[in-house]
Amino acid sequence: MQLHALQQARGFAAVAVLGYHLSLTMALPRYLGEELFSNFTRRGNLGVDFFFVLSGFVIALAHRHDIGNPDQLGRYLTRRFVRVFPVYWAYVGIFCALVAMGFGTPGAVVLPDTVGRWISTAFLVRLDSLEFPIAPAWSLVNEMVFYLVFALLIISRNVGRAVFALWMLACLPIFQHQDGSGWTPWTTYFTSLNLNFLVGMLAFHCWTNGRPSVIKSAFPGGLALLASVYALESEGMPYSQTQIAYAISFGLIIAGAASLESAGQWPSNARILNVIGDASYSIYLTHEAFLGLLAKVMIRVSAHVSLTPKLIYVVVFAGTIACGCLLHLFVERPLIEACRNFNRRRPLAQV
Repeated sequence: MQLHALQQARGFAAVAVLGYHLSLTMALPRYLGEELFSNFTRRGNLGVDFFFVLSGFVIALAHRHDIGNPDQLGRYLTRRFVRVFPVYWAYVGIFCALVAMGFGTPGAVVLPDTVGRWISTAFLVRLDSLEFPIAPAWSLVNEMVFYLVFALLIISRNVGRAVFALWMLACLPIFQHQDGSGWTPWTTYFTSLNLNFLVGMLAFHCWTNGRPSVIKSAFPGGLALLASVYALESEGMPYSQTQIAYAISFGLIIAGAASLESAGQWPSNARILNVIGDASYSIYLTHEAFLGLLAKVMIRVSAHVSLTPKLIYVVVFAGTIACGCLLHLFVERPLIEACRNFNRRRPLAQV
């Protein structure tokens, strides 16, 4: 079952993260040295919080019938592997090669310098405080541990529930690093951000078991809660006290949007939103590289053509999204399809 609302929401979250990082980039002295649109983008990094809630919902939706059915474990792991690693390996391989050849801002990215750090980079495991060559990949480490814990639910419903409950209890202490840096194995695997996966799974449960008329109202309710929490944080309430409230608001928005689409009350045919949603993984992984490159190009162009800082921002913003969409069309989608075709043919080859 495909819900366009979820893909569109995924795209919106990726774009929010992009806007957040672009505002930070433009404020650097080597770019414009000027904050742009920061009033709108300053909490765009909450897109990562949203991704985690959405992952809980999507995994529960896609594999609800696999729980307690260990025969489906291989299929589950294969689907998760194909969705994450081939594309990630392609991008990180190209990125590391370019950095090794001297491209990019000197010192801005440091390649892994030990075998352990190369293992962390390749397989998305946290062994130390490594900053990944592709910076947004830090959040994929949390995704990996969620996938593995969910795999226990497939092996054994009762064992999986027990382990999942213990994991969530261990994540209750607040270990937050809002800028996505300074992570350790402890703060990665037991950060309260992991509670977002549980919120997403609970949102899926509400969507499948609640009354549609009630669940549809969760969408405006979630937006109202999101606005309220944002206002509280703007008044000085720390993120450590609002994080779970943000997660709940995202869960309500996701469940409500899914219910509205199920009732035929969602703009499922909004083509541009669907394209950006489908390309969200590529946009998320590559946006920092493209926005830095495009910003440098536009700043050089502005030396010959009169361009306002805001226009430069908008062009770089749109161009980064376009580059991510092109990568999705010509790299991500063909690569995933090739992997899926290989898996379909493999049983025949074995026979």
